[in-house]
Amino acid sequence: MPFFKKIPKSKVVAVIDITSSSVGGALVESNEGCPITILAVPKSPVNFLIDVSLEASLRCTADALRLTAKKLKNIYSGKIDEILCVFSSPWFSSKTKIVTVEKEKPFEIKNDFFTNLIEEEEKNFEGVKNKNGLFIEHEVVKTELNGYFTKSPIGKVAKSVKSYIYLSAGVERAMEMAEKEIEKVFVHTPLKFATSSLVVFKVLNDIISNKEGFLIIDIGGETTEINLIRNNAPEQSASFPKGTNLLFRKVAVGLKTFLKEAASIVKAYSRGHRTLESSDKIAVAIKSSVGEWRDSLKSSLVVMSQESLLPQNVFVIGDDPVCRFFSSCLESADLSEFTILREPFVAQKINPEWLTRYFNPISSMTQSSQNLKKCEVGDYQRKDVMLMIEAVYANKFLDFNF
Repeated sequence: MPFFKKIPKSKVVAVIDITSSSVGGALVESNEGCPITILAVPKSPVNFLIDVSLEASLRCTADALRLTAKKLKNIYSGKIDEILCVFSSPWFSSKTKIVTVEKEKPFEIKNDFFTNLIEEEEKNFEGVKNKNGLFIEHEVVKTELNGYFTKSPIGKVAKSVKSYIYLSAGVERAMEMAEKEIEKVFVHTPLKFATSSLVVFKVLNDIISNKEGFLIIDIGGETTEINLIRNNAPEQSASFPKGTNLLFRKVAVGLKTFLKEAASIVKAYSRGHRTLESSDKIAVAIKSSVGEWRDSLKSSLVVMSQESLLPQNVFVIGDDPVCRFFSSCLESADLSEFTILREPFVAQKINPEWLTRYFNPISSMTQSSQNLKKCEVGDYQRKDVMLMIEAVYANKFLDFNF
């Protein structure tokens, strides 16, 4: 009988979530063959201005990233093995290209078959050619042999191969900024970049079972991101530069107050704390903002439904209580023209409880938890849904070389 019980190998990964309105962070302990534990989740808002420019956005995002990285470093005394940095819109562009190769005689699928396909598609990817971008991901997310889906095509024989290739590129200046700020705090720590579209697809596609597919709408501060998942692949994506900050700006103008104060007032209003003096002006701002947001959404849906009508089910990401003002219009009758059944979308918010099977109970503290200097480990069910999704992705899909 051995003296020592075998301890599962573990790694601590710092997950950094860069969006249009905040930079979130999570320390994630990943144990081989075990549920994961979120050790800490600090979050820093990106200061927003009345007029948004690339220069201002980069500067404010860098400030928020620097603060989040320092928080992560300051609350944990142990070794952080790897960093996963996930970009949301507007910091990346992506495209899923469907490529079909057909031959008269059956042929064996070898590794270089997909390598060559990806290299060819990379040459024509506008995200790098026209937008000063740097490649982040180039991955075959789905393969069909002779019309049938297969998870393991290598070594098999077929006449027809249909490949779904996901390509993404980050804004070069944003990636350079992120790498620079992260390196300052986590010196020589391996860093991997990812995009929210692929991360969300890989995690939620395993959770949401729907044959006709579904839409995922992430309502951020400055932008809204739409992802169409169909036939177990990320088919299309779109984004537009309107989010919850649109409402805050209108309220700031209407009430003649500062943006931060306007945000606090609107959030209090959403929780039922209202005053006669400001309620009417806030209601007008909500109506105007939601109208603008819906017009932009509609324009995106027009483009996304050109080839085929869209699934009826919509899943919403947005932890801010203000998001419900915008998401409430998703089920309106005037959007029915875009759905397969010509009926209104059926929308529901993604619930953190859907992800609980991947996590340890927060009371189950592990080896790395003793290295926390200042415990911010609340119940992960009350934490940012997107950070939870990214934590699952880091544990399930990144190569940790156990």
